[in-house]
Amino acid sequence: MAVPVEHDKRKHEILDKALSLFIEEGYEDVTFQKIADRCGITRTTLYIYFKNKREIFSWSIKQLTNDMEKELLIVVQDKSLNTEECLRKLFDVMLTFCENRAKLFQVLLSYLLQLQKTQVSVNDRVRRRFLRLHHLITGIIIKGQKTGEFKVLPIKKVDDMLYMILENAVFHIVVLGQTNLDEMKKIAGFTINLICKEKNME
Repeated sequence: MAVPVEHDKRKHEILDKALSLFIEEGYEDVTFQKIADRCGITRTTLYIYFKNKREIFSWSIKQLTNDMEKELLIVVQDKSLNTEECLRKLFDVMLTFCENRAKLFQVLLSYLLQLQKTQVSVNDRVRRRFLRLHHLITGIIIKGQKTGEFKVLPIKKVDDMLYMILENAVFHIVVLGQTNLDEMKKIAGFTINLICKEKNME
């Protein structure tokens, strides 16, 4: 059993180092050889784990989003928070996550634009990657409506409205070059006020 564990550990180490390299140099300038050099291994050894640069980047992002999901699950499973507090903390964690990885999102845009040229459906890729995030938000909305903390509104529309705040945050980072998302956090707070019962809108 030790061999698979060691294999997985090495794979995670490669992904961590490769992601740092992508952030430093950008997706286009990183080569398979550069990744091997950063990891202190040969190209032949790297091929044991991954077939090309695109696969490494895709897995790096998957590992990163998995880490974010673990952080979010800690919030969702925190019994000391009521549903409203849970939703507010969830958005604070997500927006802070985006703030702290501004450069990565810029690299990710470059990758998605390249992927689009190969006729791959970028929309499907992004939607699949963040499907669990939608489920988390939807679950909190349903719970909040059941507990009476949230107004009874169409769940999908509320989920879409909240999710658009995250998309807008990424737009501010990638396109507008903003790394401070304090305004987006205020908008998230105001939006949550709108779905809560008897909340001051000011």
